[in-house]
Amino acid sequence: MTIVKVATGNPQKIIAIKKAFQRYFENVKILSFEVESGVPSQPLNEEVYEGAKNRIKELKNVDNAEYDYLVACEGGMIFQYGNWFNLQVVQVERKDGKIGIGLSQAFQVPTKYVEEVRMTSISKVFKRLFGDGGGVSILTLGEKNRKDLIEDGTIMALARVLNDAW
Repeated sequence: MTIVKVATGNPQKIIAIKKAFQRYFENVKILSFEVESGVPSQPLNEEVYEGAKNRIKELKNVDNAEYDYLVACEGGMIFQYGNWFNLQVVQVERKDGKIGIGLSQAFQVPTKYVEEVRMTSISKVFKRLFGDGGGVSILTLGEKNRKDLIEDGTIMALARVLNDAW
């Protein structure tokens, strides 16, 4: 059995992370813990990476349960090429200390919403604009959702951790 400690109590994130691990391991047990990120509720740029890193650090201090992998994800906005993009950063740490960082696909945040997102969060702006329908799903016309982004980010983080030559 592969034991994965995750730094979230969010059921959607847990499902996504478990689904990613099940692509590589037959039996996956998830242990979930709420931990602090140490970054603002709407992290920007390097804060998104720091939030995932900090959650891993906090996860190590939660309990003494055995584990094979630690996983943390942090959503936020990154400024590149004159645009703000929303994405998920996922950090996976193997019990021997090897770390992999993966990114989800990113979507551009329209300039007219950037300040509101920065002052509140993308989820609050989505809720205001779209109700409870899931902003990513609405924006992609049902092709992707937040779970997909987290699952893909986890797979990308695992790409380094599962390949010892990399």
